Amino acid sequence: MPPLAFKPDSSFFEKIALGAVGSRHVAQDLERLGHQIVELERGAMDTKLWKDVKRKRVRIPDLVCKLCGLRVESRAKTKAELSMSHSFSAHERAWDFGMVDTDVVAFPVCTKDKDQEKQWCIGRLNDQNSYWHERNRIQWQPQGKVNYIRVGQFRDVPHDEASTKGVAEASETSISWKSRFSRRNGFVEAVSGQKITLTRAGDGHRHTQTIPPKIKIVVDRGDQVALNQIIASRVRPETDNHLRCSQELTDCQLLQLLSSRERTQRFTGVKLARLRLRRSDSLTNTIASLERDQEEDMYVRLEAAAYLVAICDMGAQDLFMPYLMHSDEQIQLEAVISLGEAGTQECVSLLSTILNDAERPYFTRSAAAWSLSRSNDSQSCQCLVQAFGDVNPNLREEALEGIVRLHSDAVPWLLSGLQEENPAIAAGCAEALRQHGALPADVIDALTGQLAGENPSKWAVWLAGHLPREYLAGAVADLQETAPELHYAITVLWSFAESWIARHWELQPGANFPPMGNAQ
Repeated sequence: MPPLAFKPDSSFFEKIALGAVGSRHVAQDLERLGHQIVELERGAMDTKLWKDVKRKRVRIPDLVCKLCGLRVESRAKTKAELSMSHSFSAHERAWDFGMVDTDVVAFPVCTKDKDQEKQWCIGRLNDQNSYWHERNRIQWQPQGKVNYIRVGQFRDVPHDEASTKGVAEASETSISWKSRFSRRNGFVEAVSGQKITLTRAGDGHRHTQTIPPKIKIVVDRGDQVALNQIIASRVRPETDNHLRCSQELTDCQLLQLLSSRERTQRFTGVKLARLRLRRSDSLTNTIASLERDQEEDMYVRLEAAAYLVAICDMGAQDLFMPYLMHSDEQIQLEAVISLGEAGTQECVSLLSTILNDAERPYFTRSAAAWSLSRSNDSQSCQCLVQAFGDVNPNLREEALEGIVRLHSDAVPWLLSGLQEENPAIAAGCAEALRQHGALPADVIDALTGQLAGENPSKWAVWLAGHLPREYLAGAVADLQETAPELHYAITVLWSFAESWIARHWELQPGANFPPMGNAQ
């Protein structure tokens, strides 16, 4: 069993969220140097997990610049340190597995906003039935400087310390390199021997650090420094000038990646060719040969199939069906995700078919819903709305989460869905609109029109009562004369939504739940 399997769900998800926030911050930070950063490893900037199928990842750097090909591994931390998880016995779990010397490791620091953190839990015992429910809302805040260090630097300098994490962290090993970090924004006032004096911006407060002899000072007198920036280290951090995007990525460079003996380099080459919309005979022939190679890594082959469909207009049905019908569930799952990344209209149709096929395993239908939510296509919206009526309650929740991500593209379908005869679909549309956030004026007008019409949908009424009062105050006030019962129902819902009990409300744990297949 892989070590992550021992982590409690809450601990695991918190670390996944920390990693995703850190990766997003790194992507934004590198934009100031001219990079256009996208995910290289799927899920690096997201928290989507499929627990039913164990995903054996490629172990590839998280991010890549689509303009120059720079690969970046993000290692988010809750405090400034240069540490990484490592295995001394399993080669594929080594800290640098799949990376090359020119890759960069980024160390963003993200802390919990204590003012925004919300924790709530409740436990009850009813006869012999015990019940525990917990909610934990955390807002992560990137703090200070992101430090960047080349993989080659780490490989040239032996790590200083190794420690074993606790059971909640799957007893993994952590290795670290000694460094010192600035505790403030300011500038270097003096460097004398192994002492650094920093002056804080704003109030001019001075602070002197004594650096141990084996740690090299990497700042000079007069340098500007930021909170969490490395000021001394056994490994050399990269400067902005060294990290600036060259914005050069030729077909020759892509072909070099595609012919590399390192599989993550081949994967990178195929993905960059697709993202850059690069098509040539040499690239097409090379990538097609990778897709046909039965000995090639499956992730590389699937990425090659996505390129051939998206860039070379090859048929998705013919290319992807062997992967979708594969006996290995992991390959089926990755094939659905790759199909979504290819993103053609044929791919959307295939994903819709998978989502609607009740005979397929849940994880493939879930992945289809997730992929459709990234397509911004009218067919995707329609398919996700119809999934609210599926007999599988978990799939309904997947469709809900997915369609909320589509934001304004899905709104017309959701408004129409409020009138659906199937109450499960109407309920899903109402909840999706509630989660949408600030609804535009035309949507409010459309909802008002539904309320003012004859026999409005009960889910339109429910939605009105769960939107902020100021959205519909005028229109609902008008109902006091024309539809007093409707006016009363909406104002009661507003009173509940604005009360303190709504913050922690949930269905009574001892209530008799209807069978999940019949729940509406």
